Amino acid sequence: MVQNVSNQTSSFGGINRIGTTQNGRIVYEVIDSNGQEAGKLTIPAQDADTFEKSYYDIMDAAPKIQKFSLEHSSAEDMKKRKTASNIMIAAGMIIGAGIPIYLTRKASGWKQVLATVGGVVAGLAAGMGLSFATLTPPGMMKFVKASKNLSKIDVRPFEQNA
Repeated sequence: MVQNVSNQTSSFGGINRIGTTQNGRIVYEVIDSNGQEAGKLTIPAQDADTFEKSYYDIMDAAPKIQKFSLEHSSAEDMKKRKTASNIMIAAGMIIGAGIPIYLTRKASGWKQVLATVGGVVAGLAAGMGLSFATLTPPGMMKFVKASKNLSKIDVRPFEQNA
C-alpha cells in the first residue's frame, strides 16, 4: 500500500479502508464533510495503490485550488489574468519569429519564411506553456492527473450481499 487512507479526513470528507469482499475487492467507507458515513465503495485489489495515491493527491490539491479560486475569482482579477496570458503568448510568438529572422537575415527568402513560421509556432507553444504554468492554480496538474487515474479504476458501490 502506497498511502494509508484510513482515518484521514479533511473539510472535504474522507475514506477509510474497512476490508475486502468475498471476491477480493477492497471495501472503502466514504465519510462526508460532516464526519458521517456517506456510503461504501469497492475497487479491485490490484488498483488499491493507485486509488489511494490518487485520493491522497486530490485531498492535497483541493484546498490549494479552493483557496486560489476564492482569492482570484473577481471579474477584475480574471480580466488581468486573461490579459497577462495574452501578453505571454504574444511575446512568445514575437520572440519566436524574431530569432529566426535575425539568424537567417542573409539567407534566401524561402529559408527565412520557413524558419520564421517554425519560430512563430515554437514561440506560440512556449508562450502558451508559460501562461499555463504561471496562471494555473497550484496543485491543478496533480489534481487532473489523479482524477484521470481514478477514472480508469473500476469503482463500484458496495452491496452487502456481494
